[in-house]
Amino acid sequence: MEDILHLSWQVLVAQAVAFAILVWVLGKFLFRPIQGILAARQEEVRSTLEQAAADRRAMEQSRREYEQRLATIEAEARERIQGALKEAQALKDEVIASAHADAERIVRRGEEEIRREKQKALVELREQVADLAVAAAGKILGSAIDDRQHRSLIQDFVSKVGTS
Repeated sequence: MEDILHLSWQVLVAQAVAFAILVWVLGKFLFRPIQGILAARQEEVRSTLEQAAADRRAMEQSRREYEQRLATIEAEARERIQGALKEAQALKDEVIASAHADAERIVRRGEEEIRREKQKALVELREQVADLAVAAAGKILGSAIDDRQHRSLIQDFVSKVGTS
């Protein structure tokens, strides 16, 4: 059978040794560096995934902090708005109270002015009535009244008109 295939055991042993040397050389110079590269790549992927997970956790933490700050800012804004509304209401009440006080003061001043004008008009009216009465009395009596009598009559008439 050796003749048909033309194989010799020396060739077979040499080929087996050459194959073993090839496997050893490939293992040492090809497979080990490739395994190192694959291990490094696997480590890089694992590191990248861990970094992504850490970044995601940090992002979630930042989001929670941002939402908390936003809620705080909104609460502060609501408080400031409420404060401003209260302050505006107080200012409105103060302005209204001041306007009422001014209006009352103006009304009192007007009433006082009317009272003074009324008194002044009454005094003038009394003087005019007295003058008319003296003139009428002078015409009725037909005699002229001197200044002293005239004043006396006016005072008497004014006192009577003032009491009635």
